[in-house]
Amino acid sequence: MRRLIDKVLRDPSKEQSQLIPSLPSDITYTDLKFRTKRGFLARKLCQYVDLGKVDKDLVFYDSFSKSSFSYLDQANTNELVLHLSERMLKWTEEKQDIPNQIKRLDVRADIQNSMLKAYEIYKDDLFLNTDTPKINANSETKNYHDKGKWEVYRDVIMAASQGKFLLIDENEAQRYKEGIILCEGTIKERSDIPVCRNLAKESLESKNYGPPNLMSWLLVLSEAITNTIKHAEEGKMTIIEDETSNEIRFIIEDKGPGFPLDDLPKKTLLAGYSTKKSMGQGFTLMMKMTKQISLFSSSTGSIIILSFERTKEKEGNLYAVQ
Repeated sequence: MRRLIDKVLRDPSKEQSQLIPSLPSDITYTDLKFRTKRGFLARKLCQYVDLGKVDKDLVFYDSFSKSSFSYLDQANTNELVLHLSERMLKWTEEKQDIPNQIKRLDVRADIQNSMLKAYEIYKDDLFLNTDTPKINANSETKNYHDKGKWEVYRDVIMAASQGKFLLIDENEAQRYKEGIILCEGTIKERSDIPVCRNLAKESLESKNYGPPNLMSWLLVLSEAITNTIKHAEEGKMTIIEDETSNEIRFIIEDKGPGFPLDDLPKKTLLAGYSTKKSMGQGFTLMMKMTKQISLFSSSTGSIIILSFERTKEKEGNLYAVQ
């Protein structure tokens, strides 16, 4: 093993495609969680050890390409790191003493140290022999975004949704507000749904956006506002035109209790999954019609960003981007 690691670390694998691998149609939720934990752990090992030109994100995505990395491609650095990560998780299932098992490995000292460091930091999130950790949506914001748990959930959701759903922190949410504000509206009661929809329609039409994009955008907006009315006391709609990113963004902010984090992976994996506090059936629609959905959520409120591509319409229409 020592010779293998020394060889591989001196000869990083060639750059790979940055496409997220397709998941098998029959993959189980348990298997997906395992692959996500393995990829997350492998990415952390890459971060703690100098692996030259190895792309940490590609290592994470590679974890979804196979159910097991017990048999190694000896020329592939990514598979080596994933193999070590898988062994750590298997030791958990076998109720082994993980630090002791790591110290017994015939690997370089810096590899051992990185494995021990990852175990110490994430032992409560990755190495407890339990199901997906539960997070109380009514806890303080800092606990809701406990670093280890939040990162694991973010990665599983991003992978399961093929990159279409992204959990973001509060600072990232503020950056999505950059651009030209086309309109703003208040959300308090059901009568605000048509008011906000008409306000958005007039603002977008004034910028020469129209069918077919406009109708689908407004449908998604109505779903998002409806969820705000169902689950929060009040909210706010903002429509942003961002020429730099070539996007139209619908930003819906509310003062509700937040989305239960442990429901969100199921929401992206299981069609039709719904709970009283989840985004309901409308979430499936939003996933299909948007370029990307971004979500910040805490015990004091949530921000959901629906992003759409600013593309030119077919020749002959009057709705081309100016």
